[in-house]
This record gives sequence, C-alpha cells and structure tokens, in this order.
Amino acid sequence: MDWIVPGIDAGYNRAVARSAGVSIPMGHAAVNGWYYVAPPTPQALPRLLFGGTLRSLPYIFNSVVRPMMDPAGADRAVLRSLEDEWRSSCLPAYRSLSNAPDGDDEPATLPELAALVEQVARAAGEYLWYFSAAGGAAWKMEMALARFWRRHLAAASVQRPMGASGAEGYQVLLGGLLTLPPGFTPHAVYSLDWYHRTAGKEALPAVPTAQDVPGRRVAATAGERRCAAEAASRSVLRGSRHLRRFDTLLAVAQHYALLREEQARDFTLGWPLLRRCAARMGSILQQAGVIGSPDDIYFLTRQDWRTDAPPQHAAVARRREDWLRQRKLDAPLMLGTLPFIGNTFDRIANSARSSRTLPGGALKGHPASPGRARGRVRIVDGPAGFSSFRPGEVLVARATAPAWTPLFTDAAAVVTDTGNLAAHASLVAREYGIPAVVGTGNATRLLRTGQLVTVDGSRGIVEMHEG
Repeated sequence: MDWIVPGIDAGYNRAVARSAGVSIPMGHAAVNGWYYVAPPTPQALPRLLFGGTLRSLPYIFNSVVRPMMDPAGADRAVLRSLEDEWRSSCLPAYRSLSNAPDGDDEPATLPELAALVEQVARAAGEYLWYFSAAGGAAWKMEMALARFWRRHLAAASVQRPMGASGAEGYQVLLGGLLTLPPGFTPHAVYSLDWYHRTAGKEALPAVPTAQDVPGRRVAATAGERRCAAEAASRSVLRGSRHLRRFDTLLAVAQHYALLREEQARDFTLGWPLLRRCAARMGSILQQAGVIGSPDDIYFLTRQDWRTDAPPQHAAVARRREDWLRQRKLDAPLMLGTLPFIGNTFDRIANSARSSRTLPGGALKGHPASPGRARGRVRIVDGPAGFSSFRPGEVLVARATAPAWTPLFTDAAAVVTDTGNLAAHASLVAREYGIPAVVGTGNATRLLRTGQLVTVDGSRGIVEMHEG
C-alpha cells in the first residue's frame, strides 16, 4: 500500500496533467489486492474549473463525459489520439523498462532497488491513465449501445442463433471479437498485490493456443453469435434512420472493447520486475537481521528499508496476521460514485432486470455476458484451487484477473462477488461465449461447491436449485 500505490498515483497524475493540462486528485486505493480509482469529489470542482489551461475543460469533457453520449465524437476529438500515444510511446517505454534482464546487471543496493521499484510504479501509473481514459471509455460506449438497444431493438426480441430460445441482450454484440482466445502472458496476475506470484511463476492450467481446437471452438461460437445478432439487428433497422447510428455505435464500441482487453493484458508488465527487486531487497535485509525471511519484505513500511533498522520480526508478524484476516473480507464493489451521475453500472443492471419478475431467492448482479447455463458450483479462492476445477462447472470467485483466464475455457458460466461490466470476468466471458454475472456482492458466501445453479447473464441473476 505505501510502496506501490503512491508511485502509481504519481505517474497517473503526471500523465493526466500532461494530457489535459490540469491535475485532478483521484481517490486511489488498494483493498485486499484489488485496485480502485474512486472518482473525484465535488471539492475537486474548483481545481477543474480554474486550475487548468484553456483546453482543460474541453479535454475532460471529450474524454470523460462525451463517450457516454457521443462515442464517435469522443473518439475523433480525443480518444483515438490517446490510443496512438499509448501505442507509440507509453507501451514501448513501459515494456522496455519491465524487460530489464534478470541477472547481475540489475541494481544491487537497497537504494538502487528501491529507486527501480518506484520507477516501475510510476510507469504503471502513467500506463493506467491511458488504460482508464482510452480503454476505460469502453464501458461508457457500451452504455450508449445498451441505451440504443433498449430503445430500438429490445422489443424486436433479437433471438439467439443456432436454434436456442430466448432473447439476447445487447452484450452479445461485444462478444467473440478476438480471433483467438487470449494467449498465455507470464506477467498476468490474479491480484495486483505484488506479494503473489505472477502467472509465469505459478503452475497454472494451460491457456488455449492457436492450435487448441476447444479454444478455437469457444471463440468461434461467440463470434458466430455476435455476427448473427448484428445481422438480426440490421434486419430490424433496415430502412430506418436509426441504422446508420447503430453501425456507428457498434463500430466504436467494439473497437474500444478490444482496446480495453489489450490494455488490461499488459498493465502488469512490470510486476515480475517488482517481485525480483523485492526478493533482492528481502535477502539483503534478512542478511542484516532486520527480517527473518526474504518474503517478510512485503510487510515492511518504506522507512524500514535500511540495513541499520532494528529487527522488525514483531511488526512483520502483526502485519501479516492483519493481512491474512483482511483477505477474507468482502472488498467493496466500488469506492465512491460519480458526482451527479451516480452508479451507472447499477442502472444498467436494474434496467436489464426491470421487465421481468425475479425468481425467489435469486442472486442479483450485473448482466456481464449474455446467455443461460446450468451447472454445479465450484468456488475458487485462488491459484491453489485451479487444479480442482472441472469442465462444465460454474466458476464462482470473489473476482478474477488475467491469470484466471485458463479456467474460462472449461467453465459453463462465471459468477463473481465484485466487478462490473468492465471487469476481467465480464470481458473474457464474452470472448468465450459463456454467461457471466458479476458484482453480486456475496456469491462466494451464499453458494457452495457442488450446488446446482442457473446463471442468466442476460438478466444478471443466479438461480439456486435443490439437489
């Protein structure tokens, strides 16, 4: 918390000021290993209005507000140039820094290692600005597409292809966009808490490759459903003045959905280097008698990074105990709400459910990936539980992250406690064409492994059955 988050904050705020000409303090925090960016409070309004340059307000409007109302206009005005800057400058620089050789050429002293950790954190913060502004605009564009769907297509009941019954939601239009399932990335994480090993250091299930027939099949199925829904939508709108608007909304929403997935994949490029630096710092402090084992480094505060510091064994034990206890708590769905706008994700979820009566006792969440699937629950807490997951089960987790992607190949559906339409589980479930309900709040506590459930990703509900 006091090593990485302040560095990410500094890099993020520096990148915002460079792009927008104004610094707007954001409420950044890490809760149980999950990173949150809370929206600015109303108290930040004077700085926004009077603390920037002449271009600041138009820039903020085009990057923050306009994607919800005029996605194509926001794309032309600001977002496409941000994407180009990310590709040409930010990503190459972050990748170059993160690919530092693992050997004797790396820094060897505590001050040098600490400086490298902070440099990586600032680079990750700068990356986060492009991720949140460009790829992060995807959910706002999705909201505009959802609004169009409800007004002009929902009543027409665009049906699922291949003979399946029931109407799809707008989410099917954003699924199966990747030509292949996401590949293996060694820097993928299952938590931003850098205490945990990255995917390259875990014994994880193999991720589908280009030669993997099941992987190709699930990706192709989601793509077929999307193409069928696009064709059905255009058929409904043929001859209408709304057809051109639909094509424009669809093109820009699909582009930024892909961009968001691409940017999410490489946000943790620096995590393997962070962990190597931490291991070396831990070894130095262990040899100096400050801590008992190299991993204890994660439970030191910044001021304890000294070989002349007194032994920290008692403080490490206390903080480790606190950390283990807090990991069992439910992380909040979000920190804060947008001023005057509120929680848009909740409104989308409620709209998806409002037209029908909910089954008694059903869990409610965000309709993240469309379709219905029935299966047995498998609650997975982390990589240690990956090997127990079986094909056809419903993956239930507090949250998922890129290192969890291999499980989606075999899952019948996905349910999470946290997250929203922009969460990892939402994005990957769409690519794999499986239903997903996220942001339920307490699914891991209310459901049990082996329980039979039906997951309705179009309505955002999970029905529980006996037996």
